[in-house]
Amino acid sequence: MAKPELDKKLEILTTFIEYTCTILFVVMTLITFLQVVGRYVFGVSYFWAEELARFTMIWIVFLGASVSVGLKAHTRIDFFINLLSPKVRKYIEIFNSLACLAFILFVSYNSIDIIRITTRNLSTGLRIPLALIYIALPVSGILMTVYFLAQIYFLLKTIPNKEGEASD
Repeated sequence: MAKPELDKKLEILTTFIEYTCTILFVVMTLITFLQVVGRYVFGVSYFWAEELARFTMIWIVFLGASVSVGLKAHTRIDFFINLLSPKVRKYIEIFNSLACLAFILFVSYNSIDIIRITTRNLSTGLRIPLALIYIALPVSGILMTVYFLAQIYFLLKTIPNKEGEASD
């Protein structure tokens, strides 16, 4: 019964991230609209608007990438993998998830030094520590790790039958 409980928790996590991305997107859109109207209609430019829009976009991209991992929505070419038997395909999928997991962990771990360095550096317009922007990388790395571990768990728990369909 662990699978339905885990599925539900992952679904809640995915929904939370999607809502967060939606809120960030609305904020980014409103700020950009405000900047365009202010500049071209009223002749007023907000020095912080472009920077805040850029920073929200960075967070949207990294959080969205983690949701894409959870939904298995990243672009991939699986033509040759689909030609293999279900059992071999399962092990290739596990290897693929492990390789991606190793890469994400490597990048996330090495991003900690960048965060440490940029803690004292302030952004030009908003005057906030740049570490608040760079921390998007390890945060999304942690989220991707959760999704990859769940994918590996589900792959190990399923046993493909002769027709290639997964069964428990």
